[in-house]
Amino acid sequence: MSLFEFRVMSYNILAQDLVEQGLDLYLHCHPDILNWNYRLPNILQEIQHWDPDVLCLQEVQENHYWEQLEPTFRMMGFACFYKRRTGRKTDGCAVCYKHSKFQLISVSPIEYFRPGLDILNRDNVGLVLLLQPLLPEGLDLKMVSPLCVANTHVLYNPRRGDVKLAQMALLLAEIDKIAKTTEGSYYPVILCGDLNSVPDSPLYKFIRNGQLSYHGMPAWKVSGQEDFSQQLHPRKLLAPLWPSSLGVTDNCQYVSLCPSKKLDRRKYSRDFLLQFHFCNVACERPPQLILLEGVTDAKPDRPARRPKHAAVVNDPDPQPFFPRSSGVIQHGLNLTSVYSHFLPQRRRPEVTTMPMGLGATVDYIFYSAEPVENGNRGGRRLYQDGALKLLGRLSLLSEDVLLMANGLPNPFCSSDHLCLLASFGLEISSLREG
Repeated sequence: MSLFEFRVMSYNILAQDLVEQGLDLYLHCHPDILNWNYRLPNILQEIQHWDPDVLCLQEVQENHYWEQLEPTFRMMGFACFYKRRTGRKTDGCAVCYKHSKFQLISVSPIEYFRPGLDILNRDNVGLVLLLQPLLPEGLDLKMVSPLCVANTHVLYNPRRGDVKLAQMALLLAEIDKIAKTTEGSYYPVILCGDLNSVPDSPLYKFIRNGQLSYHGMPAWKVSGQEDFSQQLHPRKLLAPLWPSSLGVTDNCQYVSLCPSKKLDRRKYSRDFLLQFHFCNVACERPPQLILLEGVTDAKPDRPARRPKHAAVVNDPDPQPFFPRSSGVIQHGLNLTSVYSHFLPQRRRPEVTTMPMGLGATVDYIFYSAEPVENGNRGGRRLYQDGALKLLGRLSLLSEDVLLMANGLPNPFCSSDHLCLLASFGLEISSLREG
């Protein structure tokens, strides 16, 4: 079977402003190697060396993007899209793709900040692109599926797992919208990013297994970054995790895109319902009502200003009814990780970052796969390759190896994260054009 082959890199390149705001984190580094003029050539050389076709970057400082990175990437044959974090933040996410390999179908920037919602009051962002792979001449583009690429950098704060889950739900809802086919299935999806969560944490399991029962869970537990079990009154996750006004269901889909299970069930506005408060029917005693003195013998007094026959006003925008507060969130994207998070030869965990000399995995490339029927090992869903096939990956390193290089950043690796790189193949159908 023919495959359309391409490489994807995900890389948190460490924004210079964040270096300078957190110099205490980099006391192990010689000041010279923290200089942007030293770091930039190293980062660009690494990207050029691995030659990805799709590049997902996090912590991209806005002025560096427009003045240096985007012009350089353009010369390397990339088309680039950037989304700065909201508020006063100076960095953001970028997705770049080789225009010799893909053409753009759509791009959707996502802001997780929603005014008035405590659970979405942080400035993190994401980007979701739908790309059409370009085939050699003589082959119809319809012979290969479009590809959805998502990139994000989720909130760091280890205590606010509730915020992380809500941000992830918004990203998954956007992917659901962009990647859904007219038949209701999904185009292949690749989700990259710094998720500030460790492998097998509840957030990781939610992405990989498609479901999370969160009600009553301490918020710090969601990401698994730190143990706050000694905390006296930890914040706990309560259902529903986000308000219905967000317009996202517990299946991480936009309400407007959900087929209503019961078309006659609607959520009406308060003003619309209040007009029935003192209507004639509401003021009549039901004939079968048992008369109890002081309980059911009272007759409601109609307010003087309220007419007997209030004109019934149609609700301008009845919302489809969708049940909430189950304490469970789900998604149907069937995503698995490129990396296994363990190095069998060294018998040690992989790490993607080393804050304060402690190795951890927080960066990921997830991709669409097919669940194995009855494949569930200890609550972990098993997958096999579908139309999108994982062909290879760049090995990560273990903590002990990075410590020998004086941690991250070091003179050779100019970020406090390692880059992730995977090679994929998309099935090309066997029909030739014409």
